[in-house]
Amino acid sequence: MTERENALRVYRHEKPEWTPNFVEAVFLAGFWSNNECGLRGEKVTDHTALDVFGVEWDLSHGSPVPVPGKYILDDILNWRSIPFPEPETWDWKSMAEIELKDYDGTKVLTYFCEQGLFDRLTQLMGFENGLMALLLEPEECAKFFERMADYKIQIIQLVAKYYHPDVFLYSDDIAKADSLFMSPDTYRELIKPNQARIIQAIIDNGMIPEQHTCGKCEAVIDDYVEIGVQSFFPAQASNNIVEIQKKYGDRLIINGGFDSQGPAGLPNADEQTLRAEGRRTAREYAINGSYMLIPMIGDIMFSTPEQQKAMGIVSEEFRRECRKLGL
Repeated sequence: MTERENALRVYRHEKPEWTPNFVEAVFLAGFWSNNECGLRGEKVTDHTALDVFGVEWDLSHGSPVPVPGKYILDDILNWRSIPFPEPETWDWKSMAEIELKDYDGTKVLTYFCEQGLFDRLTQLMGFENGLMALLLEPEECAKFFERMADYKIQIIQLVAKYYHPDVFLYSDDIAKADSLFMSPDTYRELIKPNQARIIQAIIDNGMIPEQHTCGKCEAVIDDYVEIGVQSFFPAQASNNIVEIQKKYGDRLIINGGFDSQGPAGLPNADEQTLRAEGRRTAREYAINGSYMLIPMIGDIMFSTPEQQKAMGIVSEEFRRECRKLGL
């Protein structure tokens, strides 16, 4: 049985032959085609580049981040002046060939679509201004999110046609370490309706909808399940994962669980600490089924050799503990 076949059992809430590990079971695509964070955009300086919306990103510190202070939207009332990308004009056939040249079909093919509705609002106008817009101009924010969802749905349809992934990983980081960035009611009123359209488009195009939200977002997990999200990624340990598993174990898989905000997530974590975290995730989460570990040390997509070594230690101990538990 391949890693793909085994992991897809988890996505279907069937018993796998072994509890999978994201870094071993998943092939990620999407970085070349969507250019949502400047990785292949027009260079502005030696270490910055533009994304498809014209936002300038700093590429010099591992994970790309928007350049502070360089915002292209000064007022949410002016959002219509921003030219939206036209993904149907992109050369999807060539992009898919480039990204999938090393894909052999033995892993779950996951397309990672970054920068969701709230993410893009804050990247265009800055975090403080974006949050103020939600508060002061909710109707305009809702209209902006509707237009953003239209754009994302175009991408979903094109990805399905040219990539044929098993999973579509849609990202929108609406939470921080200890809570949402906005009230649950604001999320439900302004973001959820168009997030629901995005999730339904993923399902309609034959892919598994996986939701990436960092931080503590358990206040809206009920909403995620309601709109059709089937996998929660990276399910950070600040959320009450066990309770989520008890409530939605037959409808939502937990893809994550590593405590990146605890001792094992620190750059100087020793081997004993890393192994203890591997055992904890097996004992607390894998035991409940419908689970896949993500040893999120740094950024998996832009990890350093040291971080990769640490992830390997966690993964090794996780596998050992799962075998002991018959998982």
